[in-house]
Amino acid sequence: MGPLDDQVVRADSLTATPDGLDIAVYSHWYRALPLPSLARVDLTVDGERIEPSSLSVTVNGQRHPFAALAEKGDEYWFTTDPVVLHVPVETAPGREHRVRLLLGLSIPYILTGPDRVPLVAPSLTDKTLTAAGA
Repeated sequence: MGPLDDQVVRADSLTATPDGLDIAVYSHWYRALPLPSLARVDLTVDGERIEPSSLSVTVNGQRHPFAALAEKGDEYWFTTDPVVLHVPVETAPGREHRVRLLLGLSIPYILTGPDRVPLVAPSLTDKTLTAAGA
C-alpha cells in the first residue's frame, strides 16, 4: 500500500442520509483518472461486506450505479475531489461505523506483465468513524 492510504477515507468522510451512509473517498493516485479506473471497491461496514452491485457513486455532481462507471471513460475523477459511495446501511447522525475499504485503481497508462494489462494500484483503509448529519 502507499503513503496516502490514510487520506483515502478521512475523519469527516461519513454522512448519514435518509437512504443510508455516504462515504467520501479520495484518490491515492497523483493524477486524475477516468471513471472506469475505479476498478475495485471491496467495502465492509461494521463487519458486513457490501456488494458492489448495491453501491451507487456520485462523482462530478452525477450519481451512477457502481457498475455504470465502466461506461464513463470520458469522465474523470480529479485528485482533489472525492467520489461519494452511497451505501445502503442503516445509520443515524452521531453513529460510529467501522469502515474497511480496499480500493483498486486501474492505471490505464501503466501496462504490466506479458499481457500488458493496466497496473492496479491498491489502497487499504480500516477506520472507525462517526457519521455526520446530512
